[in-house]
Amino acid sequence: MSRKALCPRIYGQPKAHKAGLPLRPVVPNMTAPTYTLSKFVGQILQSSLQSTYNIRDSYSFCDYINGITLPADYVLVSLDVVSLFTCIPFELVRRDVTFNWSDIQKHTNINLEIMLEIIEFIMKSCYFTFEGKFYSQIFGTAMGNPLSSPLADLVMENLMHAVVKKLDFQPPVLKKYVDDLIVALPLNKLKHVQDSFNSYSQHIQFTYELEENRRLPYLDMVLVRTEAQQIRTEWYRKPISSGRFLDFFSCHTTSQKVNTAMNFIQRVDKLSTNLNTREKMKIVDRELEINHYPKPLRRRLINCQLCNRSSNGNQQQQQQTQQAEPSHQQTNICYRSIPNIPTLSQTIAKTLKQDYPEVRLAFRNTNTVGSSFFSNMKDKVPTENHTNVIYAIPCNECESSYIGMTTTQLKTRMSSHRSDIKRLDELLQAGHTTDDYKIAELRQKTALLEHSIAKQHSFDTKKVRILDQHNRGTALPILEMCHITNNNHTVNKRTDTEGLSIIYAGLLHTLKTKNYKHRKPNTVTPGETEQE
Repeated sequence: MSRKALCPRIYGQPKAHKAGLPLRPVVPNMTAPTYTLSKFVGQILQSSLQSTYNIRDSYSFCDYINGITLPADYVLVSLDVVSLFTCIPFELVRRDVTFNWSDIQKHTNINLEIMLEIIEFIMKSCYFTFEGKFYSQIFGTAMGNPLSSPLADLVMENLMHAVVKKLDFQPPVLKKYVDDLIVALPLNKLKHVQDSFNSYSQHIQFTYELEENRRLPYLDMVLVRTEAQQIRTEWYRKPISSGRFLDFFSCHTTSQKVNTAMNFIQRVDKLSTNLNTREKMKIVDRELEINHYPKPLRRRLINCQLCNRSSNGNQQQQQQTQQAEPSHQQTNICYRSIPNIPTLSQTIAKTLKQDYPEVRLAFRNTNTVGSSFFSNMKDKVPTENHTNVIYAIPCNECESSYIGMTTTQLKTRMSSHRSDIKRLDELLQAGHTTDDYKIAELRQKTALLEHSIAKQHSFDTKKVRILDQHNRGTALPILEMCHITNNNHTVNKRTDTEGLSIIYAGLLHTLKTKNYKHRKPNTVTPGETEQE
């Protein structure tokens, strides 16, 4: 595992809703040497956390908040932690893990002392690279580390329990979503509440937003406090939002577009308890029009989801219950995704559904915004540091090349090739002939060495090129065989492609005749996770 580890590359996500456009630092730890350990410990902590304040999602919070009537003179306030992840000290983590150990130890055989050592090791092992320089995070946790979120939840949970005990009143509403808190309090207690939260730790400080005109945005809703002190909700999107989600003319299947629109309609409907049906219809029609959904389709979906909801609500609920019963019997359902190729992908799905009803296919779009416009958000990974690649090493004396694959860093594989070439040169200089058993053993190692021995040619590993790359190591052997098959000037043995199914023949022939490269060198296919 350590041989595949790569230094994470930090990047920033702009907080467009905040003044000054600050950046949220993100350190993706998927390739870090501590990633697996962080994920393991994070799952233990997450399983042991039983929160009384956490909000699971917008729907559950909407159900909770709409049944509340506030006391007279109470208002709504949202509290936000300033950079929570990067402001969590290990001393606070140590205290909270120790305090909650009776719950944590139910989910692990690790003792407390070792658990604290592991957490401290992970927190102090956060490092990253930026513009060719290496940095170490000396305080807090990194956003992008799988341990950071459970630690933040644990710290916030203990913080809220401690602060509630300090307050001289009992808040009728106190919930949190990660680092965003919502609290109902008397207006004259606002400073007391903020001071109580800020006094818990000098590193964890809160800012607040007070309701305006009885309205307060929270999550993707606006909380509305009525004259009778009852709380109602409305669907909400931030003013900076463009309102775009899945455009009707995008390269997705029609079913995906329709399902997206239906889910949006249901979201507006369920989260808008303070609006009547006509007002909801106006919101939905406006948002769908922004995304270029045709007017007849908009009307049909709105009528289906909103207008007929109340009359058919009970019937739909019965149908959903009936449909849910047999679903428990289908325990061997297999989910897979394939690229969305118009007509072809749908035909494949229909064929599989008939012969393999347990297989469920989802279509993914390979023409993404990330690959087209935001492909250089991180520092570029040097060619020699890429993993899970198909590579080609050119021959110095002829137009042939050797095609190989590696799941480790490319420079590690090139070092192995150079060692073999050096060993061959040493044997030849020592007077060994090509018939000698030591050279014969080298000949059997790779087709590169066999070509070097038979033709007395040399290869320059410094000129290596990346032909292909995939985030799944199990796909590499197939990609390697495809590239060997479509290369007329390779030194690889044709026996290396015996494992390639004949079903690829037509596609490979088409690619070959059109001189089409499956992927540009040193790039990653859109939609795949880059193995840094």
